[in-house]
Amino acid sequence: MKTLIAYVSRYGTTAECARKLAEKLPGESRLVDLRKERKPDFAGFGTVIIGGPIYAGKIRREITAFCDSHQAEIESRKTGLFICCLYDGEKAQEELNGAYPDWLNAHAAGRYAFGGAIKMSRLNLVDRFLIRKIAQTENDIDSLHPDRIDRLVSDLTGG
Repeated sequence: MKTLIAYVSRYGTTAECARKLAEKLPGESRLVDLRKERKPDFAGFGTVIIGGPIYAGKIRREITAFCDSHQAEIESRKTGLFICCLYDGEKAQEELNGAYPDWLNAHAAGRYAFGGAIKMSRLNLVDRFLIRKIAQTENDIDSLHPDRIDRLVSDLTGG
């Protein structure tokens, strides 16, 4: 199984999740940072995983543009979706549902909110201020759910 993992990461959490997926998937995996490579070659890949962070209730525009411009390629492959966000439960599910177009949500073999992590020292001044207000903390946050990474791998591999 060859898997293309297309993602956008602002501060590294989504990239870390993409790397963990690549390590756990059988066969060859190729990581594609959509901020650097907007038109990856889909040839030879039977599975596509798309992931990105949620900021202010929205997924990064590079993810939206990727999905819109590659709908045919995505729909012809087994697909998994994930987001990284600080919410859990119903709110995380709402974020996941709104992150991707309806056609893609319906097509995906697996969809998960992996949780989130924030290292305050990595944030720019504006983001640090916003996180302090939203999360009401000055400390680092780690609410990632590694079991959800495993579940996405299982959904895509049938294992």
